[in-house]
Amino acid sequence: MKRYDWRQEVYIRGCALQMKRLVWVIVALAAVAIVALVSGCGASESDGINDAEEWKWASTSDTTEESSGLAMEEPIPEPAMTMDVDDSMEMEEEAAAYEDFVDEALNSGGDGEELAAELVSYAQNRIIVHTARMSLVVEGVAESIDRVAGIAMELEGWTVSSDRTSRHTGTVVVRVPAGSLDEALRRIEGIGLEVESQSVTSQDVTDEYVDVESRLVSLRATRDRLLTFLEQADEVEDALLVQQELSRLEERIEGMQGRINYLRQTSAFSLIEVSMRVSPVEIEVDAGEDVSLREGEVGRFRASFTAPDGIEEFTFEWDFGDGTSATGKGSTFRPDGTRLTATVTHVYEDDRDSPYIVRIDLTGVGEEGLAEGSASMEVEVKEVPTIDVFAGENQTVEEGDEVEYTASFTRPAELWDFEYQWDFGDGSPTVSGTVEEGESRISESHEYSDFRPRPYDVTLTISAMSEVGRVSSTGTFGVFVTEVEGFAVGGWDVGETAKTAVRGLTAVAKVALWVLIWVGIFSPVILVLGGGVLLLRRYGGRVRRLLPGRDNPPSS
Repeated sequence: MKRYDWRQEVYIRGCALQMKRLVWVIVALAAVAIVALVSGCGASESDGINDAEEWKWASTSDTTEESSGLAMEEPIPEPAMTMDVDDSMEMEEEAAAYEDFVDEALNSGGDGEELAAELVSYAQNRIIVHTARMSLVVEGVAESIDRVAGIAMELEGWTVSSDRTSRHTGTVVVRVPAGSLDEALRRIEGIGLEVESQSVTSQDVTDEYVDVESRLVSLRATRDRLLTFLEQADEVEDALLVQQELSRLEERIEGMQGRINYLRQTSAFSLIEVSMRVSPVEIEVDAGEDVSLREGEVGRFRASFTAPDGIEEFTFEWDFGDGTSATGKGSTFRPDGTRLTATVTHVYEDDRDSPYIVRIDLTGVGEEGLAEGSASMEVEVKEVPTIDVFAGENQTVEEGDEVEYTASFTRPAELWDFEYQWDFGDGSPTVSGTVEEGESRISESHEYSDFRPRPYDVTLTISAMSEVGRVSSTGTFGVFVTEVEGFAVGGWDVGETAKTAVRGLTAVAKVALWVLIWVGIFSPVILVLGGGVLLLRRYGGRVRRLLPGRDNPPSS
């Protein structure tokens, strides 16, 4: 007889139940889409516009959710984010009724069509999660955080978190019933001196809620079936296997139930995040008087201010009005008790947008809180005509000769009061003076007393007055100074000839000395060779006669 296999039956029944639930969910979602389409076509023109806006809002909410699945970054139109107390209570009651219906249908063995119809009815009431963010300027951070927490408690909400570690800034996060969101925002606005920013984002989690709820119903049904098998198990091994499967199933059920509870809570209670900063104390700042600059000229900017008591650290930012800026920090004291910022420089390349409005924003912090101040000035940039200077070409002179140097320059009509200055580059005092009216040439004599192999750099500077101050241009050239020749008579240079004679005599002496050194070294060899030659000449004939083979007979 074949043994009854309960595990196979559990698997088959579980798969069938999962497929059945999936079909119900598909039918429910299709019915929701048909109902929305029919209601949209039958509405009036104005209602159709509002529905289109709400549908656009819901679609945007679904595509901009954060990693948590419950927050959005895009702002939501006002009609779609408004929910009163009655609507919130009605949504919660219908959600509870839906859960009761599902449990009752499972226990009573209700059919799938009835459950699908109920899902369609419930899905038409969207579950929306609202998140609000607000930035306030307040008198005191700690007191304002306490007031926001008190508003949440009065509306039957609670404080999620708060941060008051800084005396100048802080944040508080609270939850309030969704129907009280508008009232909570209105009351929190009244706490601050100024509302710097405010946004409300929303997310539609209806589809996720229905999906998780349907899967939870299926898992609970499987759990009940496993409990039946556990009661019918005859062997310990089978009971253990069923118990292990029940443990895994319970873990999944608890996770889904937690997700459902979270969706219910976040939809029923909206999140409000409030960031705060204290209202700054006013600083009296003086950016300085208006100035005029020429194109390419370096402008220097420095502001003075009076520091409030308890404010020690300062930072500043200059906006030069041409799209550029500069930042810095620190300050110095003046004898009158005021302070000066560090000096910053800026160069304006053209005058197309002149005059420029230059602004400084100053911020200070200290034990007494935050301080801010600003000031502005005007900078007029002008195009100034240039002076063209031609100082001359490079020249060659002898040392000790006084030579006159002549230069020329242009005289633009917009300039007046011309002056010149010669710098001959040899350390001698510069020569300066004024140029006569109408003159465009200037001459000056100079004597170079020292020869050197490289040239002297001569610089001529021409300056003149303009509407924005004195302007100048320069011109340069080089002077080569040669060495003076010696005394000469009739084309004969005595000094050069004497030098040549001395150099020749020195060469002869070197050669003689060289010969004496080598003779001294080889004198022994020379003596031996000389003695050998003398002996050969004296006794050479007698030696030849004694050699055998000669005709002379030997003597008796």
